[in-house]
Amino acid sequence: MQVRAPGGANRISTASVQTFRSDRCRSETLRRKFMSTRATPDDVRYAYRLLLGREPDEAGYRHFCTIVDESSPTVAELARLFMASREFVFVHGELNKLDKGTAPEKGVVTLVSQACTQRQIETPVFRYWANRMHERPGGLHRKLWEWCFISQALYERGMLTSGKRGLGFAVGNEPMTSLFAQLGCEILASDLDSESAGKTGWVESNQHASGLAQLNARGLCAPDLFAERVRFRAVDMRAIDDDLRGFDFLWSSCALEHLGSLQHGLDFVMNAMDCLRPGGVAVHTTELNCDSDVETVETGDSVVYRQRDLRELAERLQAQGHMVAPFDFDLGYTEADRYVDEYPYRGPMHLKLRIGPYASTSFGLIVTKQSNAN
Repeated sequence: MQVRAPGGANRISTASVQTFRSDRCRSETLRRKFMSTRATPDDVRYAYRLLLGREPDEAGYRHFCTIVDESSPTVAELARLFMASREFVFVHGELNKLDKGTAPEKGVVTLVSQACTQRQIETPVFRYWANRMHERPGGLHRKLWEWCFISQALYERGMLTSGKRGLGFAVGNEPMTSLFAQLGCEILASDLDSESAGKTGWVESNQHASGLAQLNARGLCAPDLFAERVRFRAVDMRAIDDDLRGFDFLWSSCALEHLGSLQHGLDFVMNAMDCLRPGGVAVHTTELNCDSDVETVETGDSVVYRQRDLRELAERLQAQGHMVAPFDFDLGYTEADRYVDEYPYRGPMHLKLRIGPYASTSFGLIVTKQSNAN
């Protein structure tokens, strides 16, 4: 990995911000089990006792064990299923009364190409999408921001409607595939083949999709509709298959920075435009360097894009006639915006993290293909 020394521009102070460390009091072992370990029938019993305060009934136990057997959810995903149940709502009442936001207006375009901030993730629209994904509305995690950003950017541009065809790159365990299918879209979900994903460490870190089953683990889409509307295919983002054409929209969530170099990621964005029909929409999120517009991590498993890299990409896209949503590099001003999470990124609340010597956050890019393109 090639890392240049910090340039010092636009540095974010982290010394005075400790607000969210108290939420990381659980041991690292328990955290990893909760977030990535596949659930077992024993976990079903524990969930009944911990979340519902009782021993499992036979029918309910069989129901959740079937989900565990067929969908292979993580412990965290199993917990979300319990917390979405009517019994949990009844038992815990007030604990479950979060602000779940409001549905976005149709046809009203509000998002530009922009950076993750606490202010935006707590807006009614982002809360709405978080709730639709069975995530905690307003949760201070940049991955949740990415998912909400992608969903809203596509929705307000008329892409998330019945019959629209979408292509997801490096979908991993993201909820968008099943959410978009539930909204009526036909989705081709793609990821690395298992062998290549294993070499990159994505399988070990539970960020790789090996097939259809795990893509609807949250139950966002009825199983019969999911089977009808979703297909899976192995795709190398550095060599996109020529037959992937004519899609209404496509997306990737913090994937292009893992292609080995800054240039590989930029080339992917350019090449992916060939997959769209004229007027189609591409939404990508990636790493943004919050510290410097001069030096950065240029090669390796995770590169970090500078503002100037993204501006140059926009110029390349515009030179081909595509429309790039205006850039907003506002990094936020709250304590959560200033806090930079350090490796091993214990989360679950972090909007910025450190990669090499640089603070980084998520940045969303929105591109519309020229209407007269081939």
